[in-house]
Amino acid sequence: MPTTKVVIFDLDGTLLDTLEDLAAAVNHALAQRGLPQHTTGEYRAMVGHGVRNLVKQALPETAGDALIDAALADFKAYYSAHIDVRTRPYPGIPALLARLHARGIAPAVASNKFQEGTERLIGKYFPGLPFVAILGNREGFPLKPDPAIVREVLQKAGATPEQAALVGDSRTDMQTAANGGIRGIAVSWGYRTLAPSAQYCLVSSAVELERALLAERHPFAPFLPPGARMLFLGSFPPQPRRWSVNFFYPNWLNDFWRILGLIRFGDRDHFCLVHEKRFDLPAIEAFCREQGLAFFDTATEVIRLKDNASDAFLEVVTPTDIPALLSQIPACRALITTGEKASALAADAFGCPVPPVGGYVDLLLDEHGRVTAGTPAGTRPLRFWRMPSTSRAYPLPLEKKAAAYRRLFEEMI
Repeated sequence: MPTTKVVIFDLDGTLLDTLEDLAAAVNHALAQRGLPQHTTGEYRAMVGHGVRNLVKQALPETAGDALIDAALADFKAYYSAHIDVRTRPYPGIPALLARLHARGIAPAVASNKFQEGTERLIGKYFPGLPFVAILGNREGFPLKPDPAIVREVLQKAGATPEQAALVGDSRTDMQTAANGGIRGIAVSWGYRTLAPSAQYCLVSSAVELERALLAERHPFAPFLPPGARMLFLGSFPPQPRRWSVNFFYPNWLNDFWRILGLIRFGDRDHFCLVHEKRFDLPAIEAFCREQGLAFFDTATEVIRLKDNASDAFLEVVTPTDIPALLSQIPACRALITTGEKASALAADAFGCPVPPVGGYVDLLLDEHGRVTAGTPAGTRPLRFWRMPSTSRAYPLPLEKKAAAYRRLFEEMI
């Protein structure tokens, strides 16, 4: 999944709780005309579609354009003078925006509130943050859920749809995200109650929102050929810019495929297209199917704490369900982790000690791939190996790493 480059935020009900000031301003316009006023709670269902629609909904159904225009003018005058009396950022939002900026993720605002009010509130409550765009309701521009506002932000940010997300509290916001072809994240603290949906992610706190924005989902499906006898688990792939192939151990500077080429064919470059600086994916897949080698990683979702490929700066959000993988390859008798983090995560999943580098722990699994202490029918043995990291950052010569992997293959195949 590409790294997030820009996050587009709705304003009212997402970044700021503006409801009381909006309600007071509309009630002022109603009072000026001796019309019935509404409670703050009643206004909750009216906001989100622009201030003209807000005023229109608050007026009697019989109100014509002249009355709507006059009430709207009174609303704007009162609201502009009292725009920040009770308005406040939602808990954790200012700190979240600062952390996103520190990570190089640009914030933007796309609101149906009138442009002047949108700019004033952002300037007051989030001073100093360089929003890539602050876009409200402007004459000649369509309101959300029209995707024009998404396209405008992407152009200003120099981002692709895959690099963007829209955060909001309403169906209008989620429809805007869908119409713009970007990821939608719904917050539960706003003015609408959205049900969970496969079409968007639903979060209930700034902490959850930060994780949803920063977390990377695993880009590959597990490679589980029929009859697989060995399952290799790393930690998580590096950023896509480091890939030479769309497969496991994709980094050209990672020596996993050179080690396998050396120990199985006596040629470290057997799986390498040296002049193209990439691995030979068809040869790799054919070899793995023939040899019964399966691949995945010990995390399905992570946050990179730094912009590099180091395991030391990976925060695991969602560990892999390793027993579920093993249940799909019943012939597998060896699970091999490559590196410290992967080994620790696998040991946690099995509830066993971490093996020494180059060593193993013997386990018994039930039919569901879970560790069992007894020997009921259907159990199978599994040897959990911990191998040296194949990253060049790991301080061991390639030949010595290859010797450890040669022993693994001699014992297990």
